Amino acid sequence: MTAPYQRRRDPQPMGQGWELAVAVIGGALLGIGLAALCGLGAASALFGRGWVWPHGTDTIGHVIGGLFTGHPGQGLDPRQGRLVAGPTAVYLCVAVCELVIIAASLAGGVLVARYRRPGDARGGMATRSEAEQVLGMSRLRGARDIIRPDLYGTTASKENV
Repeated sequence: MTAPYQRRRDPQPMGQGWELAVAVIGGALLGIGLAALCGLGAASALFGRGWVWPHGTDTIGHVIGGLFTGHPGQGLDPRQGRLVAGPTAVYLCVAVCELVIIAASLAGGVLVARYRRPGDARGGMATRSEAEQVLGMSRLRGARDIIRPDLYGTTASKENV
């Protein structure tokens, strides 16, 4: 007979690892869909007869499906369907909106990666100039065998390794 399942006790429980990936992929798909709808609305406002936006989640799915199959305006009610611009203008505006959301996502990802890396030791480490300002160069040189024993340890400790 096997022992009962023992729970892992983490002081800071994290997810299984796949939750973040699912959230990122879901957010990317949502952003791509909304950018396509914004492109359709912008093209209709700029080059058509007025702003269009689908009403309801069923209509959103049909309109996005129409954009992917090459029929912009499919799924809209007839009144809004007459306001839609031509396919060239719609796909140009959709491409511009998609590029804008991709650029914004990349910029946000770079900012997150630059400033919020988990486990990054540099967040709590002093820079060289900060250490010199606090300790002074003479104190740093005097304590170098303690600070970096791998580089400046005593010769006896190097021989034992």
